[in-house]
Amino acid sequence: MQLGVFVALMIVAGAMIAFQSPINAALARSVGVYNATFVSFATGVVIAGIVAVLTGGGGSLRQLSSVPWWQWIGGALGVAYVTTIIVAVPRIGVTTMMVAALAGQLTTAMVIDHFGWFGIEARAMDWRRAIALPLLAAALYFIHKR
Repeated sequence: MQLGVFVALMIVAGAMIAFQSPINAALARSVGVYNATFVSFATGVVIAGIVAVLTGGGGSLRQLSSVPWWQWIGGALGVAYVTTIIVAVPRIGVTTMMVAALAGQLTTAMVIDHFGWFGIEARAMDWRRAIALPLLAAALYFIHKR
């Protein structure tokens, strides 16, 4: 696939997170924060399981016993992220939450890219990437300021 297709898919995925955040926050108002987190992930597990069964999973689960410890924590990070969103959205709104989350994601992603952590190809920090961080901080300031 062309690079533009992946960018477009990520824009759609970002839009899904924008919808997911207030939906999960509304669910939390109905059933509680941790129950909402559980329901969100339980639904995701069921759907991921169905997709894995229908597609053959794309690999072998037999390899799980030999993967490094850090490859096991993605789900825990997801739980922390979703729970934090559920708590934050009613207090700071979806837009501020998204920009703040994006600031954390981009800053961390730039460090991961720069050093090539977790088996990805290193992409050195350059002035273009470096200038994005203060611009994103400014966006967060102006979006959140009342």
